[in-house]
Amino acid sequence: MDNGGRCFNKNSSGRLKLENCPLHIAVSSSELSLFFLPFRVNYPKQQVFKELQLYQFLPFLVLLLFIFPYLIQGESVFIPVSDNMDSNLAWWKAMKDQGKIFGGWNESIAGMIVESPRFTYPSAFSVEGLLYFLFPLFTAYLVNKVLIFILAYVAFWLWIKHQSFAKLSEKLLFLLPLLWASLAFYPHRGISIALLPVLILVFEALLQDKKSWKYFIFLVCYAFYSKLVLAGFYFFIGLTVWLLWEWIRTRTFPKYGSLGLLTLAIAWTCQEAYLIKGLFFTEEFQSHREDFTYDFGVWKDLMPWKFFWSGNQSGVHFAPIYLILTLGFLLFSEFNSLKKKSLRDLLFVLGIGLGLSVISHSSIMTFAGQFLPSLASLNFLRFEFWIPYFLFAAFFRAWASINFKWANFLIPSLLLVNIFIYQYEWRYWLNQDLKLINQQVPSFKAYYSEDSYEEIKNFLGEDWQHVRIAHLNVPPASSAYNGLLCLDGYMQNYRREHKMQVFQVIRDELAKDESLDKHFMNWGNKCYFQNAQYPDDYFMYAWREEEKIRELQFDFDFLRDSLKAEYIISALPVESSALNLELRVENPESAWKLHVYSIK
Repeated sequence: MDNGGRCFNKNSSGRLKLENCPLHIAVSSSELSLFFLPFRVNYPKQQVFKELQLYQFLPFLVLLLFIFPYLIQGESVFIPVSDNMDSNLAWWKAMKDQGKIFGGWNESIAGMIVESPRFTYPSAFSVEGLLYFLFPLFTAYLVNKVLIFILAYVAFWLWIKHQSFAKLSEKLLFLLPLLWASLAFYPHRGISIALLPVLILVFEALLQDKKSWKYFIFLVCYAFYSKLVLAGFYFFIGLTVWLLWEWIRTRTFPKYGSLGLLTLAIAWTCQEAYLIKGLFFTEEFQSHREDFTYDFGVWKDLMPWKFFWSGNQSGVHFAPIYLILTLGFLLFSEFNSLKKKSLRDLLFVLGIGLGLSVISHSSIMTFAGQFLPSLASLNFLRFEFWIPYFLFAAFFRAWASINFKWANFLIPSLLLVNIFIYQYEWRYWLNQDLKLINQQVPSFKAYYSEDSYEEIKNFLGEDWQHVRIAHLNVPPASSAYNGLLCLDGYMQNYRREHKMQVFQVIRDELAKDESLDKHFMNWGNKCYFQNAQYPDDYFMYAWREEEKIRELQFDFDFLRDSLKAEYIISALPVESSALNLELRVENPESAWKLHVYSIK
């Protein structure tokens, strides 16, 4: 196949070699038949299908298995609650319903925290934003997951083809990337982690002063399908350190590597222009994040293995077996260049884990905020998002360094673990019958309970969109998803002034629980009306049997008069002389028993 630029030529072994293309990868014609069928117009149809082997259909079968719960269950599928249904999906729903996904940077969006400017929500200038603009919410969520799976597969397929894995058969080269693609990637980070293998390849080429416009196109595309704040910043720092190391080592300034970093920086700046303007160039907006510290709770006193044993829900989850297998392969392999590189990658995994553990045990986490309050929330523990790439690079290299004969058993076994145990949708679908996990979770449909909220809207009357609601042990995301105006919410950025108003209401409850007080005052992304009886428990589902809320010490006068709250929606009955029960809503398809109280 010749496109005039002599990109593809056959070598002596009959394999096609990309000679003038960015990644200089040797690929076989059978592999190209799968990934580039649209371009093979000169191949007879019979020859194409003859070249395809049975194993080459496995990626499509795994992808089908990956999305099978969505295809069968529809909106009754179980999808993650934390940092997903309790936040991101409700944000996109509010923006979409109000026609403000591409709204002005300071345009107000009603929903959580009453109203918040557009720049406090996720950027629309991304692939994820475009998906939510083009498709219904549930469909966009599924398409995003499918895209991440496909791109993750292609990423490590390209990475593996770029290595010298002489002991790996063509079949293994084709199947191993499925182990990476089928991991439980956090969807709202886009391809930040999933496409790291290609990002590394491209940056390595740039550091070697290999130039191609395709490299820079890739970097721009990567930036607009990743998240600067949630992951990209930490990858940018890592790439910068790599560039400086190469500069020192070679004593030659890597000009193309610098241009690559500049390209990423410009693309991410364009993507997050609203956020940057709002946080750093708007004096009237003071973010609640200026109160952030990381000397308590889930960020404090973490041991090294916490970072590399099984990953992170907000990054990517993986089974501990990958680290164990890597160590086993290295133990039984002869020392060669692949083993050396695998050991190097493994040292990065252990080194990052150890370094982050030291940070977690020290006060380093909060030093950035001492210089610039807007950076107080900079979470250095997110450097752990490098770990999945280095772990799987070590795993694949260790595998390639030995003559392992159990691949036909191991790869399917690992895929089953990735999909049936670590994919949330499958895990809880299977658990309905198997009852292996002592935990019941709500489906997408049950969590947002649209039928129940229709009953509440009918009770509130025609002006329901303007009625201010507070919540007790019900996530405000459920109400915001259904269009209600919430005084509380889970937001990445909101006005500190509002946080302190909510604090005025709940201060006596926070005084009962020191950890709850720190959770609210030193973090506060969950600007909830907390109570000490059920602290930060917003999983109070209908199937739980709990005591009613008693001795609730809220400043109800301030809640009613200053915050203009008219009703409280509670997951449990509340015993308080300051409240009147107006409505109780139960629905067998809802995750909640909703109690609507008026404030006397």
